[in-house]
Amino acid sequence: MNVTDAIKQRRVIHNFRSDPIPDDVLYKIIDAARWAPSPFNTQPWEFIIIRNKDTLEKLAQCSPTSKCDAPMAIAVVILPITAKYPFHQQVGEPEHAGAMAVQNIMLAAWELGVGTAWATIEKDKVKQILNIPEEFDVLTIIPIGYPMDEPPMHEETDRLPVEDLMNFEKFTGLSEGRIMVY
Repeated sequence: MNVTDAIKQRRVIHNFRSDPIPDDVLYKIIDAARWAPSPFNTQPWEFIIIRNKDTLEKLAQCSPTSKCDAPMAIAVVILPITAKYPFHQQVGEPEHAGAMAVQNIMLAAWELGVGTAWATIEKDKVKQILNIPEEFDVLTIIPIGYPMDEPPMHEETDRLPVEDLMNFEKFTGLSEGRIMVY
């Protein structure tokens, strides 16, 4: 599968089989994450692999919008780079790099037949459950496992046209009929 195919075919998975992911497959997924770009190659991330059912259940209570039955999860922990790169820390570069590592995880997993999702979490509660030090951040919990069913493919019409998303040189406004509601 090439990168463009992986990007277009990847789906968010909420229903998982109970089969465990073999360690060699998990290693390939985390290996892809470590190749994500980061400020000055700081690689400001650690990954916590969670397989314990009790811990998974506790973590599920920290995600009000992402309920699933994954047999495992990956917590993405972001390390501070303040001492050496205070400006980059201040503008959120470690979190941006962590998000790129998450994208790599999701794409590599999909290529290997493994499904994922991004869980929005209550960070303080997750940090307490996983014993993450106060000075670190937890970006997300990624439920991960083999999909129960094959999700439907997206259609080209599910996405905005490229020309509606592009501005040249300066922001020229939203495309005709595009309304952003927050």
